[in-house]
Amino acid sequence: MLPEQAKAVAEHQRRRFNELVDVFDRPQPPGVMARLWQIVASAELRPGAVVLDVGTGTGVLIPLIQSYRPSTVLACDVAEKMLQQVHDKYPLVHTYHGDIISLALASTSVDAIFMNGMYGNIADKPAACRNVARMLRPGGWLAVSHPEGRAFVDQLRETSDLFIESLPTKEEFEALLGPLGLGVIAYRDEPKLYLMLARKN
Repeated sequence: MLPEQAKAVAEHQRRRFNELVDVFDRPQPPGVMARLWQIVASAELRPGAVVLDVGTGTGVLIPLIQSYRPSTVLACDVAEKMLQQVHDKYPLVHTYHGDIISLALASTSVDAIFMNGMYGNIADKPAACRNVARMLRPGGWLAVSHPEGRAFVDQLRETSDLFIESLPTKEEFEALLGPLGLGVIAYRDEPKLYLMLARKN
């Protein structure tokens, strides 16, 4: 996808997700919450860590991340109304409005990056992963996940006007992330949980 096309997709996503704030800002069912806990636990967060939540939405992962006592929680999203909800609920979280492709955090400054429930929405996935790899410290974790699984994402593709692509296979992730210095450590593609965990060399 060309850069101008990716920008157009991101702008469409911004408008649509701003319209969907109330849909996302609701308590999640217990089963979904249990799977979100598994996702956050997979990154082996340690006290004092710097953690980035990409496509945070209204911040469903943030209290789970905060339970591990990180020093800093960062959150970015293309939809400013989503970020306003995060700011109101979690004022200590540093929020960034924009696309992960252009997020300008310092190199090797982040211990763990979560991309939960949003990876399929990224227009330029290679550029996004290059920036993620740049920001991660050696030994840092990248978790790409969806708490409802691949079939849910594919159903959304058929019914939504949002840009959504199917979630990658393990081999696709290895081909994309390997040259960036990220090794796939774990891969789960289950009916109700998708989780790819990679670690920076």
